[in-house]
Amino acid sequence: MAMKLHELHPSMIHAPLVLLPAAAAVDLVAAQTFRPRTARLGARLWWLGTGAGLLAGLAGMAASQEVKGGDAEVDDAMYLHGIGNLGLVIAAAGMAVFRSFRRPSVASATVGLAACGAAIYTAYLGGELVYGSGVGVKAMSDKAKAGVQPGVPDLFSAEAPLRLLRDAVKGLAWLLGRTVELVRGEKPLEKAALTGGQQVVPGPMTAMSPSKGQGDLLSPLIPR
Repeated sequence: MAMKLHELHPSMIHAPLVLLPAAAAVDLVAAQTFRPRTARLGARLWWLGTGAGLLAGLAGMAASQEVKGGDAEVDDAMYLHGIGNLGLVIAAAGMAVFRSFRRPSVASATVGLAACGAAIYTAYLGGELVYGSGVGVKAMSDKAKAGVQPGVPDLFSAEAPLRLLRDAVKGLAWLLGRTVELVRGEKPLEKAALTGGQQVVPGPMTAMSPSKGQGDLLSPLIPR
């Protein structure tokens, strides 16, 4: 089965998730050992991680235009996932420029590690969007709101490069436009978006009781 355009993002996201924390960790070692070669390695890793994050982000913004969110909560979770990753790429680029001219310090390495820690939350949102809400999943029920937009091209088709660039521009415009809406108070952020669009509603213990059909099946096992 051919790889689809929206599937490029999840296949690329692992690289920055590894390279950026590695860069911060190497910087922390270099700051304590004062080894020039280790410091140079850290600077190179920051640039590699930034480049990988930029490519994954480009693919992610394109993917946001090829999948179906389904409702406001899921759409806002997609927004948080995208704008969070955009912020992380900008922060990584700033750190890469800083490290090109300055030696690492414990403080700068700690800031880098803290910024990379924020990626755990955006990764959590990404996982919830797919596994919890079915965003980007092709084999969905007809009743499901989320899934994939019709007509997504194969990744290596002739249509894919221009479609990728077009969708990336539209995805960036969507992120920035949604941010403007939030700043102006025109459309508040859905609270369920913080958990990937999944509403956690605590209910009474009776919610755990079997349904009528299940009760019939279990009745021989329940003492009278």
